[in-house]
Amino acid sequence: HKDARHPNCSNDPGATTSRAFRTIAGMADPRPFGSLIHISAESVGQPGSRRFRLIAMNEDGQSVFFWIEKEQLTSLGDALETVLKDEAPDVRPRPVDDREEDPVYPLHATVEWRIGQLSMGINRGEKLMVLIGTEAIEGEPGAVQLSFSYVQGAELRETITVVVASGRPPCPLCGAPLDSTHVCPRKNGHHAQT
Repeated sequence: HKDARHPNCSNDPGATTSRAFRTIAGMADPRPFGSLIHISAESVGQPGSRRFRLIAMNEDGQSVFFWIEKEQLTSLGDALETVLKDEAPDVRPRPVDDREEDPVYPLHATVEWRIGQLSMGINRGEKLMVLIGTEAIEGEPGAVQLSFSYVQGAELRETITVVVASGRPPCPLCGAPLDSTHVCPRKNGHHAQT
């Protein structure tokens, strides 16, 4: 049955969602953010000390910055790929030359949060992907719902892959980031990777 507070969410996993996208006890009702004209991911800073964020802008020019961990961004990319494969296998990102220019984002977003929880689902009726970001605070965190097309989801997945790959290369033995101080545990810590 549909949850009255979340008309696009369902407690029946097959109704409007591909995975467990259910109302979470204690979670604030997400504020719908409206139709998105742009959604993307980016990193800020130098490899080794980068911070990651999702950025989105709606038709009214309001913007969202969701600061997330690299692992959250990687998991989101994987989830996008899975949902697209299941729900829209023929959808592909538009060629870069065919896309509109990215909008100019303000220095401070309308909503700018460090994200504690990121949930994803779909709205099959509208053919939209739905992302709910909940701020990482104690007490009553706010939540914002971003809805975007499958094509925008495919383009976001493509961007996430590029952003994550642009950091320090992983150690071929243990997977940890390689830098001048890396001591690989698979070599019993005796030799620094070069």
